[in-house]
Amino acid sequence: DEAAEQDDVRRAFREALDGLSPEHRAALVLREVEGRTYREIAELQGCRTGTVMSRLFYARRAIQEKLRSVR
Repeated sequence: DEAAEQDDVRRAFREALDGLSPEHRAALVLREVEGRTYREIAELQGCRTGTVMSRLFYARRAIQEKLRSVR
């Protein structure tokens, strides 16, 4: 049962990640997986730091909402 639940969570997470815009997904991966700073992400994406912060906020919120349905 636990393995099946973990599979459901992984699947929901992947779907949520795939559902993000490319900009939001890239910002999230750069921050959470690669550990980049907001400044580095802004430079890589050619935008302002505030835009990076906004993208991360909305990306995280979208993923949280998607994962809520799995719990």
